[in-house]
Order: sequence, then C-alpha cells, then structure tokens
Amino acid sequence: MSTLVELSKMQQSIVDAPNGALYVKASAGSGKTRVLTERIRVLLSRSNKKVLALTFTNKAGQEIKDRLADIEEIDQRTFVGTFHGFCQSVLENHGHLIGYAEMPHIFEDESDRMELIGQAINLIPSYVMRYEQLDNKKQKAFAYRALNFIADVKRKLINELNISEQTEDENIILLYRNYQDILRLQNAIDFDDLLLKVYGLFVDYPKIAALYRRSFSAICIDEAQDMNNAQYQLLKSLANGEFNHILMVGDPNQSIFHFNGSSPDYMDKDFIKDFNPTIIELNENYRSSIAVLQAAQQLIPDASQIEHTVKQGVFELYKVKNETSEAQWVANKIQEIVSLKKHDDIEGELNYEKIAVLARNKYLFNPVEEALQSANIPHYYKMTPGVLKFESSLMQLFDLALRVKLNSQDELHKKRLLGALSLTHEYADLSEIVTSLDDNNQKAVIYLVISLSDNGSNIKSKLEAYKAQIAISDDDEKNMLFRDVDELLIHWHNYAKTTDHKSLHQFKNAMALGQTHPLAQHTGVTLSTVHTMKGQEFDIVFIIGMDDETFPDYRAVRSGGVELTQEKNNLYVAFTRSKRWLYVTWPEKRTMPWGDSKHRKISRFLAGFSYNEIVEDVKGDIL
Repeated sequence: MSTLVELSKMQQSIVDAPNGALYVKASAGSGKTRVLTERIRVLLSRSNKKVLALTFTNKAGQEIKDRLADIEEIDQRTFVGTFHGFCQSVLENHGHLIGYAEMPHIFEDESDRMELIGQAINLIPSYVMRYEQLDNKKQKAFAYRALNFIADVKRKLINELNISEQTEDENIILLYRNYQDILRLQNAIDFDDLLLKVYGLFVDYPKIAALYRRSFSAICIDEAQDMNNAQYQLLKSLANGEFNHILMVGDPNQSIFHFNGSSPDYMDKDFIKDFNPTIIELNENYRSSIAVLQAAQQLIPDASQIEHTVKQGVFELYKVKNETSEAQWVANKIQEIVSLKKHDDIEGELNYEKIAVLARNKYLFNPVEEALQSANIPHYYKMTPGVLKFESSLMQLFDLALRVKLNSQDELHKKRLLGALSLTHEYADLSEIVTSLDDNNQKAVIYLVISLSDNGSNIKSKLEAYKAQIAISDDDEKNMLFRDVDELLIHWHNYAKTTDHKSLHQFKNAMALGQTHPLAQHTGVTLSTVHTMKGQEFDIVFIIGMDDETFPDYRAVRSGGVELTQEKNNLYVAFTRSKRWLYVTWPEKRTMPWGDSKHRKISRFLAGFSYNEIVEDVKGDIL
C-alpha cells in the first residue's frame, strides 16, 4: 500500500522501517502526524490485523482518521482514539470481570467530584467537625487538595492497600476510600479510574491483555511526550514483555500537560530502557520560517533545526504602553497584513483565517476582542472541545433526569434533580417524580426523558416534538433551550455515525469523554490560549501579554523548578505555532482588577531578545 503524500527521504525511511520498536524524536514542523499516518498505512498493508493508534485529544484522533479515510473499512481495521477512549472500549467489553455488570457511568464534571469529596468527608467523624469549622475558602482549598491527591494516587497506580505509603494523614486515606466507595455504590468511575481499572484488568487477567495483543499488529502513539505514568504502565501491561511493535512519535520540548502528571521521560527514557527501540531523529522543518525558528532557538537552544528551512519569515518583538495600546496595535497590524493580499512567504491569499492571536490566559483577550470588534475584524475564541454544558434550566433538568434514567444507583444526580425540582421526599424513579410535579414545563422535560428509547432510536423525533410543544414566556430562556436542544442533537449525530450499536448509556459516556464534540469550522482571526492551540499552526501568529508573571504565570514564578521549565516549554510551543510570521508584544503597564496600574517587566524568557518600542498611544484607523 503506497503512501498518498510526498515524503522526504528521512520521513520515508521511518514509514518503511521494519517491524519492531521505533522512537521518532521529532522536532517542531517536521511532519510528525504525516509520518505517523503514513506509517499506519504501510502497517495495514503488511498485516490483516488491526492497528491501535493512541492520541491525547479527540481532535488529533480525528485528524488521523481523516488522513486515512481513503482506506477501505478503515474503522474496522484501526482503533484510533485517546487512551481514555480505548480504556472505555475495554471496560465495555470486559468490565464484568472486575465487578461491573454494565459499563459504569463516568463522572466527568469537577463539581460532581467536589460534591463526592464533601460526602466522603461527612463519613469521617474524626475529621468532619474540624472541617466544618473552616471557612468556605479553606474548605474548598482542602477539597481541591483531596481531589489532586486522589488523582495522583490513581495516576501512580497505587493499590488502595498501599495508600498509607503516600501520606501519613489518616483522614486523607479514609477520604480516598470513602470517595471510591461512593463511586462504586453509584456504579460510577472518574476519568483516572478508566486507566486504573483497565490496567488492573490487564494485570489480573493476562488473557484479556493477550487477546488485545493478538488483535493488533502494531501500536502507534502520537505526541508521546504527553504520556503520564498510568498511560505508560497501561501500555506496558498490554505489551507484557511479549509485544514490541510500538511506534512512539514525539518532541520532548513540546510537553505542556505537566499538570496532568505527564512527562517526556516516559517516551525519552523509560520507553528506550524497556523496549530498546530504534531511535530516529526527525529534524527537518517543513513548516516554520527561519526567523521563527531562530527565535525559538533563543528560548531553547538546539530545539529547532534551521538547515532545511527555506522561507525567511518574520519575527518581531514590541514593547507597548499598556494592554489597550497592545490590543489596538494588534488590530492595526492585522488590517495591514490582510491589505497586502499576497506575499511570497505565504501560500495563497492573506486573509483573517491565516492569523491567530495567542495568550497564556483567557482573560488577556478582553482588550483584543474589543479592538477587533471596533475594527470590524471577524474573529472567534477557540474553545477546548469537551463536555456539553446546557445553558437553559429545563435542559439542565433534562441532563440530571437522563443520568438518573440511565443509572438507577446514581444518588448524587438524583439528589440534585430532586433539589432542582424543589422536591423533598424520596422517590423510587422518574415516573414517581413526574406525578408529584405541578409545573407543566418541568413535567414535560421529565416525560421527555422517560419516553426516550434505551437505544436512542427516537431521540431526534422526541426532542423536535418537545421543542414544538414547549410553552415558555421568557424569550431568552426559550432561545437558550432551543440552542441547547439543537446542540444536543449535533452531539447525537456525531455519536450515531460512529457506531451501529447505539445506546443512550454509551452516548452519555461518549459525551463525558468529549468524543461527540462538534469540530465546527469558524471564520476570522482565531483567539486561543497556548494550551488550546497545541498541535495546530497558522501562517501568522501574534503572542500578546509577554510581561513577566503573566507569561511565565506568576504561580510558576513562585514555584520555580519544573513549573518554570514547563512555562518555557509552553512559550516554545507558542512560538512554533507560527509557520511564517511571528509578532510578540508586552505591555509596560498593566491594569489590575482593582484599578491600580502596575509597571511590568519583559518576560524573563525574552530578557535577551532585542525589541522595538512603541512610545506613543496606538490609535485605531491609522492605515
């Protein structure tokens, strides 16, 4: 099976490499995804077995699927998805071996897990009185610490019996056990449990791991620098020392998910030690310009190779008076660029869709959005694909009722549903609940949930009928409800086209894992945080807010160490989102939320860079 894209000699050597463990240490712009997908194409030509391709975002998985869409029966011949998605499929098929009669429900919402922490605390008489004496801020801080501890224990794959080795605080140990007990009683798991449970399944039932090993000819891992301990150990438990046909592709300098426990060491050290792979450095650059790569090298020396780069490109760093001047300068520069229409550096017409504005945090975009709005420059804020959140109160009831319908053991959401309906008594099921309601709109939405078929075959007709019959006097609320229903139907459509065996239960879990999020096409200038932009590139990039303690973030400055190193990696990733032109700005003064104006210094990461200074106030319409 030949490749369908043009590859360099280095890329082709990776694609055609013999079977076995392979580590592709790929620098920015070297065509990592192209090499990975073409390698999968060749692997499928060598064997009738499936290929397992693991990613860290649903979007990355979709990109791989799109590039391989020309292969006949590609969905049957590959499993392409996130680690969590793969673990979900394993639990759906074999969860009964570890005590799950059916696929457990995934508690994906942070507020759900925070509430479970509260319930778990109430089951510790020795601690609850001391906890209740804390003010709300300290209670919340403790709950977050507890959640982080629980996540850390699970990512380290620590057995419940050995938790005492992680802390001497008996209350924290009891809290962990209570939290897990509450989840079990409600036939539920959280995200970290997905990996933990499947790891345990593979270890305790090696025949199941062997079953999967035999079904796959190879395992390919994209952006492998983002693996955490649980993901790497899961991979090892699947391989079990018998399977080494594994390809890892990644760039150690682009690891930016440290907060999830990820580290490039699992790819760069552990994989090499455990699997003895052939190592190939892919350092040709087909994306970025010389100017952008030279700037990136000033951040992390030798992180980028310029030798094979053709386009000169642009890198410019500016100091501006304040955030308002910064925003207006960006808007003016965008107008100036688009007015050029053509440039030899950039293929095609210069338009708004080729431009992105990046920042460390979302709040920094407020002045920029105002400036773009005033200049009539189309733009949109890039959201991280994730769980569907309903805005209307009735569809929030729908969500709670659907959870209760699908999981009769879900006391957490049943309690929330009763509270939202102002009901104080206990009710056996939704049929009992609906007969106790006086509000016709509330009745209608509960009846809607009751009427849905378990396989979802009538979800579209029932939701459309519900929209037609609903009587809401408040136009804003009605508008929100209609938008909520329409978005839910889009999620159902995205789910339904991926499977022949549909179920509402499976649909809800797919939504929880972000697998049904519509990858909508937007127009105009893209505004995005650095984390959300990972894996995507634009011809022209602006990075705003490059003052110290904004980027790097003040919390990383105070922590120092690995957190500060992580911030530099974040900035490196931001720089290399630009293919050709990169403009970076920092304000000399920044207005604090309480109104004070604070003098700012340039980011410590840019201290050695030369910059242009814009002294005068930047005005609009200067072109």
